Amino acid sequence: MTIIRRVAWVATVVTYFLIALGGTVLATDSGLSCPDWPFCYGQAYYSGTYHVFLEQFHRFTAAAISILIVLLLIGIIKWARKDRALLTLAIAAPILLAIQIVLGGLTVLWQLPPQVITAHLGTALAIFAIVITIAILSGKATPSKEHPANTRKFAQLAISNALLVYILMLLGSYVTGSDAALACLGWPFCTPAPGTVSNHLAAINILHRVFAVFVGLVMLWTVISALRRWRVARGQAIVALVGGVLFVCQAVVGGLIVLLKEPAFVAGLHLALATAVWGTLVLLAALASNQLRAAPQQQEIEEMEEAEEKKETGVVRQTIANYIDLMKPHVTVLLLGVTAAAMSIANQGLPPLALVIPTLLGGAMAAGSANCINCYIDRDIDQIMGRTQRRSLPSGRVEPRQALVFGIILGISAFFIFIAFVNLLSAVLACSAILFYVFVYTLGLKRTSTQNIVIGGAAGAVPVLVGWAAITNSLSLPAIWLFAIIFFWTPPHFWALCLLIQKDYEKAGIPMLPIVKGEAETRRQILLYSLLVLAVTLVLFAIGAMGYFYLAGALILGGGMVYLAIRLWRDQSKKWARTLFWYSNMYLAAIFAIMVLDRVIH
Repeated sequence: MTIIRRVAWVATVVTYFLIALGGTVLATDSGLSCPDWPFCYGQAYYSGTYHVFLEQFHRFTAAAISILIVLLLIGIIKWARKDRALLTLAIAAPILLAIQIVLGGLTVLWQLPPQVITAHLGTALAIFAIVITIAILSGKATPSKEHPANTRKFAQLAISNALLVYILMLLGSYVTGSDAALACLGWPFCTPAPGTVSNHLAAINILHRVFAVFVGLVMLWTVISALRRWRVARGQAIVALVGGVLFVCQAVVGGLIVLLKEPAFVAGLHLALATAVWGTLVLLAALASNQLRAAPQQQEIEEMEEAEEKKETGVVRQTIANYIDLMKPHVTVLLLGVTAAAMSIANQGLPPLALVIPTLLGGAMAAGSANCINCYIDRDIDQIMGRTQRRSLPSGRVEPRQALVFGIILGISAFFIFIAFVNLLSAVLACSAILFYVFVYTLGLKRTSTQNIVIGGAAGAVPVLVGWAAITNSLSLPAIWLFAIIFFWTPPHFWALCLLIQKDYEKAGIPMLPIVKGEAETRRQILLYSLLVLAVTLVLFAIGAMGYFYLAGALILGGGMVYLAIRLWRDQSKKWARTLFWYSNMYLAAIFAIMVLDRVIH
């Protein structure tokens, strides 16, 4: 493991240098100094200008990284293949490397399109994160000195902050690649450049700045949270503090790019500092996560359950919580997310807030209505299944009649909100989803057919149509494909869950696929539907609804889902079912986020 760790740290340093060097190549307009690829003027090494030297040095550094990543894979397979986390990372790195190499070639052959440049940076940053994580996880895991739940919360905060910085860097890359860096001459406020024909570039620049402010606030929160843990995790606090200082420095350098009219060395420094911020946050998340690997999981669960039992809440607060529980907020939030994403995609940018608020409010009420009535109908089987016994109805915290009335009121309210503040088409779609979920899925299919999830999943896909209709007051082909993505995503997601709690469904008499057809057939179906999801996501690019940035994201995310489905198909362990279930949750949110970004940057 020592050798693996050392190689990983070397790879970390070289990858950081590669990214910084790539920024310098772009900033100095050296990207096309070698017009062909992988050679330069048909030669392995061409002696030319300073720009040619930079471009070739960048390519040779990338070759060095390739060797290091292959060595990491070999080392982990040989000495640490039983460590699932390390093995997964080691396998992912060469896959990303292959994509990175292809994108690197396309940047030259297609003459630096901004979408490909952005995707190229995105894969490089992902590789950077992987080698950092391998370096940390290959070290000795030391248990946290605090409650593991607190460590987990901090790790989640660091991961969230890192993802936000990742998105910010991709936006920044597109700003540079699309020549939008000087679309605003002022800083920190935007003064549009004179003679600008379109506000598109200025809008991209403003979006980058506004998002940077938001990320900065989250960064401040992360630093404060880390400093509060100084006594129990001093090293992590120092890393967070360094990251915060670097973030401020790169923000100042970002301002200098505008004020000094984008000098090459400042633009290169901006990317180098941003990459360092990304690296510190990944390091922070990896350090906290590594502590959790050594935490006594069962003890943590028992302590958390005991803490929950002792927690006292007021009567009013508890009543509100009970009714919110009927609405299944964890499901509703995901549905609202794809609704908002569909609105942004249809609008080809951020939609008006005056339309977003009533659409999401109506959508939340519609989803809550369907879920409440579903809980009312299924209250008998919810008492049997361990996963649902603690819900408000089976636990007796809410009376069945009250739940039904609450659900109906929510549905009626949703309809009138859509009619009054959005449009009739959105109202009809939202209410049709309620009726479909209640009558077709809950009353018709759930207890009678193995295809309950397949057909019933249509109700969960309607929110994207609602969001699209809210913007356009119509439905078009891209909206149908968005619907199809969620429709085909639903079966593998829920079948993976069913493999984990199969006995619950069996006790309740629900004919889920693993119970009726067996686990082997279920795993096969999960793989087939995962392939379908990947194929359907690519259609959006094929019909011109999405660009290359989306294509890269869809291939990476879809490839990950197919990979996990293959592992589940070949391995009888429930571990892969659990991994696929949680990955599919992340997948849906991520693929729609990438769609929004793709439309915003186009």
